[in-house]
Amino acid sequence: MSTAAPKTFEEVDCAFPETLADALALMADEKTRGRPLAGGTDLMVQWESGVLPMPQRAISVKHLPELHTIEASGTDVVLGAAVTHMAIRRSAVVQAGLPSLVDAAATIGGFQIQTMGTIGGSVANASPAGDLAPSLMITDGQVVVASVRGERSIPVTEFWTDYRKTAMQPDEIIVRFVLPKIAAGEREIWRKLGPRQAQAISKVMGSCRGRIVDGVVESFKVAIGSIAATCIRLRDVEKWIVGQPVNATVLNELEQKVSSSIHPIADIRSTAEYRRWVTGRMVRGFVEQLAQPAD
Repeated sequence: MSTAAPKTFEEVDCAFPETLADALALMADEKTRGRPLAGGTDLMVQWESGVLPMPQRAISVKHLPELHTIEASGTDVVLGAAVTHMAIRRSAVVQAGLPSLVDAAATIGGFQIQTMGTIGGSVANASPAGDLAPSLMITDGQVVVASVRGERSIPVTEFWTDYRKTAMQPDEIIVRFVLPKIAAGEREIWRKLGPRQAQAISKVMGSCRGRIVDGVVESFKVAIGSIAATCIRLRDVEKWIVGQPVNATVLNELEQKVSSSIHPIADIRSTAEYRRWVTGRMVRGFVEQLAQPAD
């Protein structure tokens, strides 16, 4: 393998391990370690644009059968890291247990991106605008990563540590996600606000999971993306709203609490002031919709 920095995709040394064990063995040795590559829908663009330097080596993991799990296991849905956005959309298991994740996957790019892009790649990319992140965070699920040392589980809520940074070690690969399904009586809602309805990077997006009975909030989890260095859970808001009746007074206070509790970023897509206002409106809308009878 050349020591000169690759300038084109063709110059990147790409390994195609036949098994997960082979891939982990490559990752264990600094001389053979490379950037895990599945669909490449994020990485290829970043390499081509220069946002990230092209790596000396890439390790293809998309074809590994161990990473294509979609199954219900007790109270959880288990998704392999190489499961595509389109597979998430089409899976009856995911539709029943994680409806917000299905809706989020349907907003990512177009047909080609959804067919190639994977849940593991999206999560490892660690973008604060990653559309799957809020729907994953509200499950309080686990990201299972592996190395030659074995597997370990990282809570989804602790996986992203800063902008484009994760809790993974350099020799680890994401292998699957273990995500608790919605419980009886719970519902999930996903919302994305972008400059157009499809194939757009979010200005603000979020997911909630909750249950409202006889007009009183019994459970509520909410996560918002595109407003900070990472996707965030609004835990103080979650704690406050549980036990509250859903009425105009509570909804007004909820909106104000959300807007005052966040410190949004400003970038080319939106101002901080707009993100603060729309996040308050979004979370208020979540509670209003949960209070309505299910379709």
